Amino acid sequence: MVEIKGIKKSFGGTEVLKGVDIKVDQGDVVAILGPSGSGKTTLLRCVNFLEKAQAGELLFDGRAYDLQKITKKEIAAIRRKTAFVFQNYNLFLNKTALQNVTEGLVVARKMPKAQAEDIGRRALEKVGLSDRRDYYPSQLSGGQQQRVAIARALAVDPEIIYFDEPTSALDPELTGEVLSVMRQLAEEGMTMLVVTHEMGFARNVSSKVVFMEDGRVVEEAPSREFFESPRSERTKEFLRLIQNA
Repeated sequence: MVEIKGIKKSFGGTEVLKGVDIKVDQGDVVAILGPSGSGKTTLLRCVNFLEKAQAGELLFDGRAYDLQKITKKEIAAIRRKTAFVFQNYNLFLNKTALQNVTEGLVVARKMPKAQAEDIGRRALEKVGLSDRRDYYPSQLSGGQQQRVAIARALAVDPEIIYFDEPTSALDPELTGEVLSVMRQLAEEGMTMLVVTHEMGFARNVSSKVVFMEDGRVVEEAPSREFFESPRSERTKEFLRLIQNA
């Protein structure tokens, strides 16, 4: 469904991605793990064109795109089939939960407001926030704000959702409610590519784990195999450090 081949990205003289390959099949939940600075978030931002890769190819829905030469029209077409959930929610502070969910449908997709609101209400119900649809972000907890962001992603009926450390800005007690929604989406077959530090999610919910360090993929394996029988010495060291933290 989505395949990334040889993505490279530099900032100034610093090479952040050094030729990364990842494949995500329909229904996969792929967790990307790795220490800070390994290039995980940059990879996700390049795949969603928030950053421009210097080299690489993206295969999406059977078509191949050169990431150096991809056009604005092609980017817009891909984005219509994807959604992105940010670390820090990225909600409009002057709009209600429902308005945050429907804004993209009305403005970007020119959908009639009544139709967008119907979709928005159903999306908020799916993440357990029907009773908060008229609340503003300042009236919501961090976990609730992130669930609004997930509802906004679901509203566009994406083929894949990219998550960039969706619980990293949350207090520990609020993390569970967001992970619960993501677990539900996984069980329903939603395709997801998730940059995360949540080892429980990676082990118990994801179907595959990709471990990155220094701009490269060190190891990639089905989740159970990754945690129970890691091949790379670096992966073994990473897991030992995590378990002893």
